[in-house]
Amino acid sequence: MRYLQVIIILSIVSIPATANSLLIKSVDIYSSSGVEKNTNVLIENGQITEIGQRISHTADREIDGTGKSITAGLFNASTHIGAVEVSAIGATVDSYSENDSVTASLKIAEAFNPNSTLIPHNRTHGLTHALIVPDSATHLFSGQVGLIQLGANPRVVHDSLAVAVDFSEYGFELSGNSRAAALVELRQALDDAKDFSRNRKSALAGDHRDYELSYADLTALEPVVNGTKPLLVRTNRASDIKNILSVAREFQLKLILSSVLEGWMVADEIAAAGVPVIMDPINNLPRAYESLGARLDNAKLMSDAGVDLIFTGMGRSESHNAYLVRQSAGNAVANGLNKSVAIAAMTKNPATLFRASVSGDIIVDEVADLVMWSGDPLELTSEAELVIIEGEIIPMESRSLQLRDRYFERLKQ
Repeated sequence: MRYLQVIIILSIVSIPATANSLLIKSVDIYSSSGVEKNTNVLIENGQITEIGQRISHTADREIDGTGKSITAGLFNASTHIGAVEVSAIGATVDSYSENDSVTASLKIAEAFNPNSTLIPHNRTHGLTHALIVPDSATHLFSGQVGLIQLGANPRVVHDSLAVAVDFSEYGFELSGNSRAAALVELRQALDDAKDFSRNRKSALAGDHRDYELSYADLTALEPVVNGTKPLLVRTNRASDIKNILSVAREFQLKLILSSVLEGWMVADEIAAAGVPVIMDPINNLPRAYESLGARLDNAKLMSDAGVDLIFTGMGRSESHNAYLVRQSAGNAVANGLNKSVAIAAMTKNPATLFRASVSGDIIVDEVADLVMWSGDPLELTSEAELVIIEGEIIPMESRSLQLRDRYFERLKQ
């Protein structure tokens, strides 16, 4: 059976990326609106042109999708892909800075390596887009969040979608081991950024009150305090979440919450504020005092309250195994989350929130960002058999697969 699956995958990969049209027949479509069984999808010149159980048009290439499924390309909303290669080798790690004069202004996207071996590794497992989120090392503000596309020519789609803050126990350590001090530091930085934005000319001339952050950092925070760019805050404890919601109201910020292990406790307040949440639904262990209330149905309870969810996954494996966001989504469904909501949390929801050249859905007239799976997309035993990014069929090749094939040949000998 395994050899048959390899043959099927190789036959799909052999389809030239230059084919003008592709018809996938009798496949199940999984999207945010539900499941369409036994449906055909026609792709012409990289765009979805027709979906239906009966399509009269012919195509340059046809694939039998019987027993298989299609989703939009997967999106992981918290990774270091392209900014980390070997975690234990500092020269290959660009996900944070130990320079305390560079905080909010750090652009992790400027360190993005399109030749990283982690890109094809994740791409062959169905991941097509990801956020790259910097970590904090010296300050609450860790830097600017980028969006990458993992296509045949990987690229940065947007180098600054949001500014990231670590308001977790780790961030509190950087602020003198005090939640109260961290709140003072956060408010002071936002207040300084407002003052800098209102008085930029005189501030640059040196005629201003003392600022804690550099001009570069204050410039990076300008669109945040002016309400045009979100502040992405990593936080977990219910009381910390409430404090951040209060700060967002005080400064009229666009806010995105991240991690929120105790989010279910304050889900109604998060929903009332209209704040989306980036979370790993498989993360349920009380590894710290801030996460004593962590539970596996966190995603389900927040969704029931009306919170818009966006998924990352699996814990701290967000770069080398970022594609496991699919496993986290499956665990959320196993613990009560609606299946279509889980699919949307790693396809349509991030595309809608960030509005940056990502489709996230399977609809006519959209660019084809699609993955065909060997079975149910949320089953662990299902594998990606076809990946299309921006209408281009991606070769199912990666370093890990090449090593597998090399040693498999030796075993056969």
